Amino acid sequence: MAETTHGSDMATGLGLLLGLIAVIASVATAGTAYVSFLGDHSDTMQILSGLALTVALVGGCLAVVAIHVYE
Repeated sequence: MAETTHGSDMATGLGLLLGLIAVIASVATAGTAYVSFLGDHSDTMQILSGLALTVALVGGCLAVVAIHVYE
């Protein structure tokens, strides 16, 4: 009798959630950088762009980790 293993639904759920967070944060990165370019080149938008980039990178990394941990 063959045995099969089934991955946890947690891998799919966390992977999708963290992937969605990464996509939204990457769009925010592009948006804040564009606003900074069009505006007065203020440091506030550059800081927000950097924070959004950080959230996107961490979210993407955690999505991959969640898929591998709960697989």
